[in-house]
Amino acid sequence: MRMTTLGSRAAVTVALLLAVALPAWAQSEGGPTAAMDDQWHFTVAPYMWFSGIKGDVSVGNLPPIPIEAPISDILSNFDFGLEGHFEARKNRLGLGFDFIWSDLGVPVAADAQIADFTVDIRQLFTEGFAFYRVATGGRSDNPAHLDVLAGARYMGTRARLQAERAGVEFDGEFKELSWVDAVVGLKFRAPLGSRLAILGRGDIAGFGSKLTWNLSGDLAFLASEHWSLGLGWRYMDIDYEKDDTTIPQKFDLAYNGPRVWFAYAW
Repeated sequence: MRMTTLGSRAAVTVALLLAVALPAWAQSEGGPTAAMDDQWHFTVAPYMWFSGIKGDVSVGNLPPIPIEAPISDILSNFDFGLEGHFEARKNRLGLGFDFIWSDLGVPVAADAQIADFTVDIRQLFTEGFAFYRVATGGRSDNPAHLDVLAGARYMGTRARLQAERAGVEFDGEFKELSWVDAVVGLKFRAPLGSRLAILGRGDIAGFGSKLTWNLSGDLAFLASEHWSLGLGWRYMDIDYEKDDTTIPQKFDLAYNGPRVWFAYAW
């Protein structure tokens, strides 16, 4: 999938959402995402994360292989992906779920002995968490808040070597790794006027991996009472290693790149 195709599709999507949402704009005490009452409020947010990848990963029965791909390479080698976020909240207590499934090809690092190969990586990251809204305030039409969160994150990966030489394709064996981490963190919303806000989240995870940490920041536009659009950046560093096998199992990767999303809240 080329950058131009993705960019044009994203622009069309944003334009359509704005055309639908802007006429419905209303000052509604911040809308469903901010209401502090005894009713359940929900948010669904599909998104796309265009992240570059760098690090070492176990492939087949081989020792860990270094891979490196900037954002442009990920876009050109992207096969399929689904990403989404969901939250439900009643007063100060809430629940959340995040889902990432991707199938992509990542070039082996240029300084590796098998630099002309690519690594086919299939990933499933799912996360469930609970959060508590410890503070609210600011504008009545676009309130601020601070949440603490705790939960669990499942990370499952399958990776294999691939190459094509003289018209002959090579597909190696998959190496499968999976684990579950405990996650703790903070997330916040800070208004910039009546329609814009900065969203942020930071968390650390472990017990399955050695250490995983995640930071994200977004600029959100509140298009109407129910619709919002966002553009931001996310960095996630995963350090998983298992040494009690003949060949060490390793998934030590950093994901770094922009993301776009839209959300519907009620």
